This record gives sequence, structure tokens and C-alpha cells, in this order.
Amino acid sequence: MTMKRIPHFLLLLFFISCSLPQPSDHEGTQTVTDMAGRTMVVPETMTRVYVNRPGSILMYAIDPGLIVNRSFNFTPEASQFLSKSYLALPYTEGSAEEILKLQPDMILTFFDINPGSVDEADKLAAKTGIPVYLASLHLDDYPEVFERLGRLFDRTTQTSAMNRFIERHVNPVREKASEIERNEKLSVYYAEGEYGLHTDPAGSIHSRLIEMVGGINATDIDIISRKGMSEVSMEQLLMWDPDVVIVWAGLGKITPTMQHIQKDPLWARLKAAKNNRIYQTPYLPYGWFDRPASINRLLGIPWLANQLYPEVYGIDIEEIVREYFKTFYHYDLSSTQASDLLKITEINSR
Repeated sequence: MTMKRIPHFLLLLFFISCSLPQPSDHEGTQTVTDMAGRTMVVPETMTRVYVNRPGSILMYAIDPGLIVNRSFNFTPEASQFLSKSYLALPYTEGSAEEILKLQPDMILTFFDINPGSVDEADKLAAKTGIPVYLASLHLDDYPEVFERLGRLFDRTTQTSAMNRFIERHVNPVREKASEIERNEKLSVYYAEGEYGLHTDPAGSIHSRLIEMVGGINATDIDIISRKGMSEVSMEQLLMWDPDVVIVWAGLGKITPTMQHIQKDPLWARLKAAKNNRIYQTPYLPYGWFDRPASINRLLGIPWLANQLYPEVYGIDIEEIVREYFKTFYHYDLSSTQASDLLKITEINSR
């Protein structure tokens, strides 16, 4: 007998329906299942959520008023785009003692789902007595993440807007990227570290956007760990001779990497330098390409697509930047501000 394949969207609807909050035996609580398949009892209405670093960007987009902790320190340049109430929250490193003092209803961990992270979540829940909800950090899972958390926190209007951004500005890029012929794809080197001689190869969470927009990761090395930043030599880089170089960004401040690259005569020998195609990643309020590897990358996808293949995508990047800031940072960005954020790429590529 021939088995019929179930359409992907029906499977997604099935798994989401299975994960919907269910009434609990205890009044005022509900039973929920996270994306690792772990079941827990949480309050029906949650007003205090502790978040890890990637989760802080996610939860800020859903509702910054629910967050009880701050996971990053921000420069004045980055702080201008974030709410004062959020910036006033206590900074934490993630210890059980810190979490208990803040008395959250739930701990949201936005991370890779694997045996290690599941074990860590179970241990943290046991140590604190607070339910730990695991949500998948994988980019392909973001629509489901938004859908689940929108229902869990009763913020479906907001999470639907977040998913519309993906539908309007991420999915079309991925579709067009699949149509770019192999011989027309640009090789891209991701320059990290003080001198640009650390990087992340294909398959790394930190360089994922290169392939997503139709580029080829120029490096030919192994992934050393999830943290990444494999060290390479200048000789290797000259041998790879990438078409484009993307320079990493710090948290709300520019790194000295681009300055070093611009002054080093060895870098000037690269094809990317000769063709003026070394680009600084925009970095406010978070890096758009990577670090942290969270939903800030959703803006990096159209940005990088526009940098690599403007004639293919025809993107109005300034308008997309304004829409992203409005949807995910709850900030009305002016046209001038959007232009200024994008100028960092132009100024530092000269």
C-alpha cells in the first residue's frame, strides 16, 4: 500500500495544536508543552518572564513589559532605540540565585534544542522550582516560535505582525536565492576578531545568512564549536580570495576590525578590497548579521541580500529597516535615522 505524504503546513498545524495551552488541575494554571516536547504547568496569565540572551531580543519584540531581567549592557548609541523601563531592569548572568530573586512566572530559554540544552533546562527547573520553556533558535523554526509564544502569552496580534515580516521580507529572499545559478553566486568571507582572521564556515549558526541569501561561504575549514570564531591565516584568506567580505559588529559599537582591514596592505590584495566590496555590518541596537544569533538576523537577511545582489532582489532596504524597528523594537524610526543606520556600511566600505 502506498503511503500519502502529509503536506508540511498540515504537520505544522498539528504540532502547534498539540502544544496549545491546556487547562490544569490547579486553578489559575495551564499545562503547556515546549518545543523540546517537555510538559510543564505555568500560570494562566504570566506577567514576569526571565529570559536568556537570545531570548531577551525575542521577548522584547513580543512584549518588553513582561521581561524581568536585562541580558546585555548597551552603549548610549544602542540605548536610544530601547525603552527606558527595559534599560532600567537588573542585569543578570543567568545564575539560579539571580533568577529566584526576580520571582519570574517562567524562564524562557531561546536556544538550540538538543540533549544538552534539554538537560540544562531540566536542571535549572529543578534547582529553581520555576518552569523552563525551551524555544528553538533555528531560523527555520521562527514562525512556529512566534506562533507558540503568541498564544502562550496572549500576544497573538504582535506575533502575527512578526510573522508577516518574515512572509514579506525573508521568505521572498530565500525563494529568489534558490534561483541564483551556482556560477553566478558570490563567495563571501565573514571577518571576525580584532584583525578579521577569525571566521565561521558554512553550517555555522553564525554565518547562516550567507547561504540563505544566495552566497557561498568562502572558507574551507571545520566548525570548531557552537561558539565559533575559527582562526585562519592571511595566507588562507588570500588563497580563498573572496568576492565579498562582511565585517562583524560589536554590541552597539563598532569594532576595530574594519579599521585594521582598511590599513593593512595585505587585505588590499583581496578581490573584495579591489572591487570595494568589504562591508561593515550595521550594529544598532544589535548586530544585524550575527552575534547575538537571534531574531535580529531577520533584518540581516534583506540587508545582506541587498548588499550582495541588489539587481536580483530590488529591495527598498530603508523601508524594511523602518518596518523592522517598528515591529520588533516598537520604535518609530525616521527616514533620516534609517539612512544613518545604513551609512555605516557605506562609510566603512570605502
